[in-house]
Amino acid sequence: MRPVVKLAPGKYPCGDDSLTIKTDYHPNYRDAKPHLIFNLGCMCSYCEKAFDDERELAVEHIQAKRYKDENGNYPYAALETKWENFLLSCATCNGRDNKGDKNVVYGECHLPHLNNTFLSFQYKAGGVVNVNPNLTGKSLANAEALRKLVGLNKGPMDSKSKDRRWFVRTEKWDLAMRYLYKYESKKVDIETIIDLVKGHGCWSIWFTIFKEHPEVRKELIEQFPGTAKECFDSANNYEPIPRNPKNTIDPV
Repeated sequence: MRPVVKLAPGKYPCGDDSLTIKTDYHPNYRDAKPHLIFNLGCMCSYCEKAFDDERELAVEHIQAKRYKDENGNYPYAALETKWENFLLSCATCNGRDNKGDKNVVYGECHLPHLNNTFLSFQYKAGGVVNVNPNLTGKSLANAEALRKLVGLNKGPMDSKSKDRRWFVRTEKWDLAMRYLYKYESKKVDIETIIDLVKGHGCWSIWFTIFKEHPEVRKELIEQFPGTAKECFDSANNYEPIPRNPKNTIDPV
């Protein structure tokens, strides 16, 4: 999962105009969507599916506004319009069958704007997303919590018919493998690869498959807005590195 950096509230240049990210989007949190797309690109923050039409993406509440605790209270209601609580999500990742109204507790689940979530997982052929087996202890538990939170552990046998994310990942893996061959055969250039990723999404699959090509990995980091550059070692083929190294319990 692509790790991202959320921009701080303030004014940012955007073409000939200026864009101002707000701390609070009261009364309508949906007004934050163009600002999130400017910050993170037009793709789901979780499954990384890319969209041409921004209407297919929603302002996603990291801590769900609909979550109700055992006492019948909504502990995150005050965060409904806060920039700090927003990412972008497709309908499937944020649906009731996946993240929906589940409780997200910071420190108990990896999140793409706080952790190096590329380090959390391993992407494989067949649409498989596994927790990185090199993780241990708290890091391992928190990576698994994120995988289950948005349903990335679901394959063809346990996904409902409308949840085709595993199939999309399978298709994109096969596409990326074909273009790895073409790239290594000098039939396509880096620009073509980047255009394909922008159109098809699944950033982590492409980043995985082009592991031996740091020049491509460099562009995948630089050409996609919001990608957390500090999560990758430019001196070592842009391999993922801990984002929170001083946290001895969970440095990811």
